[in-house]
This record gives sequence, C-alpha cells and structure tokens, in this order.
Amino acid sequence: MATATEAPASVTAEGPTSHTQNQADALAKLREPFQPNQISKLPKIWCGKCSKSQYKVCDDHTRERCDVCAGKMTSAHLHLDYVGHAELTGRLLEADPLWTWEPMAFDADGLPKFDQHGGLWIRLTVAGHTRLGYGDAQEKTGPNAVKEAIGDALRNAGMRFGAALTLWSKTDMDEADAQKKNLSTEPSREDRLEDLYGLMQKRWGHLGGMRALKVMVGEESFHESQVRDPAGQLRLFGQIIDDRILELLDQEKTQKFMSAARSGWNDLAATEKNLEDARAKKLLDVTIPFGTPETPTRIEDLLVTRIAELKGKPNEPSATATSEQGAAGSDPIDHLMSQVQNHWADFTELTKTLAEAGRRNQLAREVEGPLGTQVQFGAMVTARIAELKAMAQKQAQDAEQAAHTRDSQRSAA
Repeated sequence: MATATEAPASVTAEGPTSHTQNQADALAKLREPFQPNQISKLPKIWCGKCSKSQYKVCDDHTRERCDVCAGKMTSAHLHLDYVGHAELTGRLLEADPLWTWEPMAFDADGLPKFDQHGGLWIRLTVAGHTRLGYGDAQEKTGPNAVKEAIGDALRNAGMRFGAALTLWSKTDMDEADAQKKNLSTEPSREDRLEDLYGLMQKRWGHLGGMRALKVMVGEESFHESQVRDPAGQLRLFGQIIDDRILELLDQEKTQKFMSAARSGWNDLAATEKNLEDARAKKLLDVTIPFGTPETPTRIEDLLVTRIAELKGKPNEPSATATSEQGAAGSDPIDHLMSQVQNHWADFTELTKTLAEAGRRNQLAREVEGPLGTQVQFGAMVTARIAELKAMAQKQAQDAEQAAHTRDSQRSAA
C-alpha cells in the first residue's frame, strides 16, 4: 500500500494549525519581561560640557563613585537599562532553537559588510519570521568593535519582535528627559564669554566672520569684558575685535593694491602710477613678504627698485625717503631713534623698527641708550622688546593667579 504524504500546513490547512500555534508561542516568548538579574545598567553622560572635557567632567559637576553602576565618573550621567548579548541569545534559544541571523550584505572577502558609519545591517529570523536590525560599535575599535556591532544589531532586531521593548521605551524617555534638562540649563556668562572667545580664535583671519562676531559681542554686552589678545595681554574684548578688523581691512587693501601692482609689473608707467597710488593710500611703509626666500620688504622699496630696473638705472632714494631724512635728519639712525622714542612701551612697533633698521644696515650703529651710555642700536631695541614681553607675561600670570583665587573663593562659598 502506498504511504500517504501530508501536505504542508501553509498550503492546505484551514485555520490555525500546530505549526502556526508554535510560531505564535515562540514570538510570545520573546515578548516576556526579562528578570531583574538579566538587566544591566549602562552609564551615559548627559552633560555636553562633560562629554567634551578632556577628563569627562566639567567645572559644574564633580567626579564621584556611582552607587548604581559602580563607575567613578561625572555626576552628570544617567543609567540606561539594557539586556546584554548573552541574555538576549538565551531568550532567542528559548523561543526558537533554530533562530538565525545574517548580514544584509557581504564584502569582497565574504565577510559581513559594514557601512560608511561602521554600522551593520542584519536579518534576524525567529520562528520563520524575519526582522531587520542595525547595530554599531559604540566607539569601540578592533575585534571588540565587530562583536559590539553584532550584539547591538541583534538587540535592535530583537526589539522589532518585542524583546525588551519596555526597556527600549524607558531608555528613550530617560535620554529625552536628560536632553531636555541639558538644554534647559542656561549657560553662565563665563561660559558664553568662553564660547565667543573661541569663536574669535576660529574667525581670526576672516573679515566677515570678525564683523559678525563684533555684532554678537555688542548685543550680548561683552564689549568691555577682559580677555587675552594673541600676545597674551589682557584687553577689552571689543577693542581686540575692532583692532583685528582694522588689520584685516588693511590686509585686504594691501592685497588689492599688490594685485594691481603685479598686473603692471613689467610696465614702467603703470609701476610709477602704482607708486603714486601707494603714497596716496599710505601704503609706502607697509611690509610684505617678497623674494626667494621671502623677506619682509617695504612696498615703497619694492616699487622704487622695480622702477629703477625698468629704467635700466641704479636704484635712487625715493622722494618719500628723502623727505623722511629731511624731517628727521640726514642720518637714517635719527629717524629710527625717533620711532623708538615714540613707541618705547609698544614691543610690536619696536619689532617693526628693528626690522627696518636691519634693512637699512643700522643695527650696529652706536647710539645713546636709556642710561646715557653708548650702545648698539640693535642690542638696545632687542633688550627693550624682551623686557616688554617679560612684563606682559608677568601681568598675564598675575591675572591668572587672581582669577584662580576668585574661583577658589567662589567654590569655598
């Protein structure tokens, strides 16, 4: 007698069968709550300033031992309940001993393919049903990153089946509450000033950015706040920005002028006109890098030399240089000493004068020093620059110490 073969339930059966009932039971098993001993605590920092800090704790919070997660970290953290890889695997085996997963794609070596973010898409199949999941390595690296991504993807896909769904919901709400708390905390005036100061450093070479920063500083009344300039000196925030805008405007004017000068570099008439334009725009004493190797060169010297080259004649002193000598004396050292006297307390201007003396071969000239003795011009100016820088550094250290003392007193209060 021929043996009868039972047709698959999915083809001929009408209504629920033992096969579909087993599937339903397996899926229901996935949705059962996990026991407390199967749930772990994952600490997560909610304070943005703590997260960005080198030691993961900002001035507004403290590092302490947590009674919940046993970790020593910033007090600005919460705990996310989660089910680990092992606990989820055990639940999947209880629901369906034949459960399986596979990556959505494979790479050229036949291994699971990770996306450009380091994440992994998978298919999780339980009791004949498949759900998608996505996991990432949570900033881990190496082999641990691969295992972390797989475990995270399984938890994510398992959640689509209802596994630990209540934990996922609680985690989302806890994170949302922490984010709301973080956003609702108004930054202090000190924090805002620090943010604007950092913005100034980023925009230091951009004219439009510095102008926009000036508006922000004015609107928030930080114009008269004391901050350090690039030289380390304490100055008014608004004044530093204003001075830098003027510097950038001068640089822009110089760049436009030099672009025009280069276009007429081989034309004698054009170069002579550029010299007159430089005089009218007060650019004669502006120095620019020129030559190979590049050296600081006054625009006037550059154009006068070029005119002499185009005329085929030796370089002659310019009218401006002659008038300068007439005003300060026939000897160039007289003009240089006048500059030193006018800018004795400004090391930036003294540095420019020192450079000019080098171009005019006046560094070794004997002059009367501050104490009435004869000294070399270059040595005198160099010593004064060093003295001013030391004074500025001492002032900066004193201000920093005073600020530290105020912070300590504030903390004690």
